[in-house]
Amino acid sequence: MVPASTDAVLNRLSPAMPAWRSVGGMDLAFGGVVDEKSGSLHIMSTVGARTKALNNLEVVSRTGLGGKALALVRPTSVENYEAASGITHHYDHAVRSESLVTAVAIPIVVAGTPRALVYLASTTEVSIGDRWFDTLEPLRRRLQHEILVEDEVQARLAQLQAGSAALSSTANTIELAAVVRELGEVSAELGNAAMSARLDRIRQRLDGGLAVDRGVELPNGSRLTRREMQVLVEAARGLSNRQIAENLGLLPNTVKSYLQDLMRKLDCTNRVQAIAAARTAGWID
Repeated sequence: MVPASTDAVLNRLSPAMPAWRSVGGMDLAFGGVVDEKSGSLHIMSTVGARTKALNNLEVVSRTGLGGKALALVRPTSVENYEAASGITHHYDHAVRSESLVTAVAIPIVVAGTPRALVYLASTTEVSIGDRWFDTLEPLRRRLQHEILVEDEVQARLAQLQAGSAALSSTANTIELAAVVRELGEVSAELGNAAMSARLDRIRQRLDGGLAVDRGVELPNGSRLTRREMQVLVEAARGLSNRQIAENLGLLPNTVKSYLQDLMRKLDCTNRVQAIAAARTAGWID
């Protein structure tokens, strides 16, 4: 599995912060993405903060409440932070700046590894029990699932990038195109516009490879043959009829005939329009 980037995880974490704060009934919600190498994190998302003391604060594993939660890989809480003896007090300056009393740290764990950390805190002392944690369980599961899906998307994209450079058959292209379509459905479900756009570009490139290999069925009932598509691809490279003929083992007049036929089928008056139409349709790069 390829872990999603910090930005991808943060894009899942930040929009969820208001809901965590509301459902938890706390004054403040904040969190960050765990660095896979160091195991530490920086606070990159806050809701309800009154100062900038938490901004980009680095939390190291085993230090403070959050560091303890990361080390234990489970939620950790203190009802009175100042009096708590089971944690280190590396971050007292930030806690005091926000006048925090009760605090909770909840690691978002995917495949046994903490990927993000959500803090909830109150400026008054609050009793934290199992029922309170149960109310947050749907939010935790949703965020966990979204990160897991982001990981899958990254893994599939890595597969595509590795495979697209070594495409040697139509079967391989069809398999990769199927993966892209599947990922497109996933990204649409997540509402990730940037990922959807990226997948669309990859899908067009893969479909273009198939178009050159097998030709293209047109809406008007006609068809661009495999040879016509090959000529069109060469023309899109800016080559003359003679150069295209040399590359494809044809006569220049034959190339001219192919171009005339494909322009007629595409209802274009010149090769520039035909190339533009093929690019718009995603048949060629």
